[in-house]
Amino acid sequence: MPVIVLGGVESDTIERVQAFERGCDDYLAHPFHHEELVARIRAVLRRTSPDTRQRLVAGEVELDRQTRRVTVLGERVLLSAKEFELLAKLASAPHRVFTKEELLREVWGFRSLGRTRTVDSHASRVRRKLARPGAGPFVINEWGVGYRLLDG
Repeated sequence: MPVIVLGGVESDTIERVQAFERGCDDYLAHPFHHEELVARIRAVLRRTSPDTRQRLVAGEVELDRQTRRVTVLGERVLLSAKEFELLAKLASAPHRVFTKEELLREVWGFRSLGRTRTVDSHASRVRRKLARPGAGPFVINEWGVGYRLLDG
């Protein structure tokens, strides 16, 4: 929970420093204007609010990095650790095509890129797990290049 300390008229530097050392997020001494207090509250809330990148939404696919929960059309989908990481990478920019080399480097940590079907096999499994009747494919293979998340 964010804390803003409202100090007295005679507050000095030592008092303000002690407040910060004890964990306050901001300090405002009297007298102050109401508008400044409201602006500081908004600033502290911006800094302390959860990172919106923890939750990725790409069409009907929703992914929460913190809970590692994936849903498609509101239905939970269970993925392995690497399948989840691959989906998270694709969901970070849903219409962008990620090359296989990028995915191998950023998801699997490969340093040298030899011939491997790792990306293809994981993408295929993720595609099957995300598939729902009446919904288009979610993991799209851009032939000869790599993968992207959404069609269209």
